[in-house]
Amino acid sequence: MIKQFILLTIIFTTLTHFSIASEKKIVTTIKPIHSILLNIVDSDVDLLLNTNASPHDFKLKPSDMKKLNNADIFVYIDESIETFIERPLATLDENVKKIKILGNAGLKLLPIREGGVWEEEDHGDGHHHDHGDYDAHIWLSNKNVIKLTKFFVKELSKINPDKKNIYKANAKVFIDKLKEKGRKIKNELSSINHKPYIVFHDAYQYFENENSLNSVGSIALNPEISPTPKRITEIKAKIEKDNVVCLFREPQFPSRIVQTVITDTGAKEGELDPIGFDLTPGKNLYFELIDNLSMGLKNCLSNS
Repeated sequence: MIKQFILLTIIFTTLTHFSIASEKKIVTTIKPIHSILLNIVDSDVDLLLNTNASPHDFKLKPSDMKKLNNADIFVYIDESIETFIERPLATLDENVKKIKILGNAGLKLLPIREGGVWEEEDHGDGHHHDHGDYDAHIWLSNKNVIKLTKFFVKELSKINPDKKNIYKANAKVFIDKLKEKGRKIKNELSSINHKPYIVFHDAYQYFENENSLNSVGSIALNPEISPTPKRITEIKAKIEKDNVVCLFREPQFPSRIVQTVITDTGAKEGELDPIGFDLTPGKNLYFELIDNLSMGLKNCLSNS
């Protein structure tokens, strides 16, 4: 009996050690990607932007660099949206497996919109805006998130093959929820999808494309830099010409910019949040984010 107990103890200790050893430390950048990963893996995922910060102006602290170098896997979208990782990537420990999404996940990418009252390269502000050729806000496409989920399962299974079946089972549940959410949101927005509106910066075209929405322009390319008087004049003219119903601010930036633009126009002010600024990180954040986008659009557009 004692020998059997000792044998079982050894087996249990060995299996426990193997389970712990097989866990991979995953770090990612922003809340939506963090939420998607949590729906696939059966362990925790570290999040760099865990505070109410924008990826456009976030700066890594020494503790963040330590977190990155201690990771087994680093998941990110692209330096064009997560500008704060460009320099650290060059010095990141070579043992950290990097999973870059843009250009590798087989997603349908939409080009950056330019011209008219969309984004322009020359802002006359002395700043260089290297935002790449494609819109990096890929998590706002339901179809892309389904593809992204499958991509994560494939990549994570290569690194951690003993968890492949867990990843696949979790992904199937998540994808079913995504498909149901996509149908629900499309139906909810069908009554207001013809109404013209302008966004703070062009972060939503994947969401707009899938739900046939009528966004007609954006206020700024770089959210950190206020639009010029010339830009404001152009947007006011667009509001009048196209009978724009709403201008949408974002919670991480001052609303005074939007208020300046809508002064003396018939447009209303609404709010859209593309990254989950005020939301608590977790598995459900992604669905809360999409629900909030739908509600923000309906609240402003349906009463006009």
